[in-house]
Amino acid sequence: MDAKFRDRLGSVIMLAFIAILWGNRGYTTPFGGIFPDAVMIFMTALVVLTLIRSFISRQAMEVETKQREDEKEEKHWLDMAVVMVILLLWVLLFRYLGFALAGVVGFASIAWDTSRKRKDWKMMVKAVVVGMAVTFALMAIFGYLLQVPLPEGEIFG
Repeated sequence: MDAKFRDRLGSVIMLAFIAILWGNRGYTTPFGGIFPDAVMIFMTALVVLTLIRSFISRQAMEVETKQREDEKEEKHWLDMAVVMVILLLWVLLFRYLGFALAGVVGFASIAWDTSRKRKDWKMMVKAVVVGMAVTFALMAIFGYLLQVPLPEGEIFG
């Protein structure tokens, strides 16, 4: 499966998913749909852009041999499995640890795992900064703007 086919397949699946969400939306208040509709429209625009770009020839793309592609495929599956385990642990522990602590640890772990320089201490620091930034952004959006209470954690009281 080459990159263009994956781009096209992913774009079509995402467009179908967005269409299903759009068809099943129902709001309890007149203004309750502003944010979800804006997100769906933005997602649709990005997916359509990805689909269009998949038909444009990419002269700068690196041509890979079949052996190298197979090695990368195995590595991608392993990376994806590690990220899935991290996310599963995050889901299981975030009520106990609290959103802030679980978020920083979880997002930092994902950032560190997906980096190419796992043994570099600078990368570890960057991963923690990314984890803190993502967690802060999510807490600001959900906790302050949308007024959705986030778990504080059982270990903190």
